[in-house]
Amino acid sequence: MYLKKKSIAIASLVLLIAIAFVINYSYQNGINKNASSKSNNLNTQSVDKSQASSSTSSNKQSEATTALSSGLFSSYRQDRDVNRSRSLEALQEIVNNKNTSQETRDEAQKQIIKLTETNQKELILENLIKAKGFQDAIVLIDNNTANVIVQADKLSEDEVAKIQDVVSQQTGFPLDNIKIMNRMN
Repeated sequence: MYLKKKSIAIASLVLLIAIAFVINYSYQNGINKNASSKSNNLNTQSVDKSQASSSTSSNKQSEATTALSSGLFSSYRQDRDVNRSRSLEALQEIVNNKNTSQETRDEAQKQIIKLTETNQKELILENLIKAKGFQDAIVLIDNNTANVIVQADKLSEDEVAKIQDVVSQQTGFPLDNIKIMNRMN
């Protein structure tokens, strides 16, 4: 009976974590689709307003695109934080449940510590990348891989190398496990 409860608790923990990752993935895909449609709307708006002076409309489009990009990064962060909060709440419930075995509670506590450490690393890396001169960045760490999204039109090989160096130093991940993408302004 005791072994059965323990197995159920561990399976529940694994299921909760898997659900959190699926939700995170679906949010990211939804954000990418929203970004494309918002970008198309911006282009349509700029064509409709072609009678305005070219410098004014180009400044407005640039500001709108920058706002859109900033909004995307804010959305990424918000979604990541919501998913982490849900995972942490579920793990905290396991830790606080008196009916859960001590082994399962210990495992949940380890997962809480791991999620907290991952969150701290991501925040530190985002700030270090911004300190390198980039307008914004988001870092997602999962299973010994780091995905970095930088707000930039283009990334030179030198810029990619700088970002990889910072991420590798902070995480200890090999360069093959660090993926860097840019998001256009």
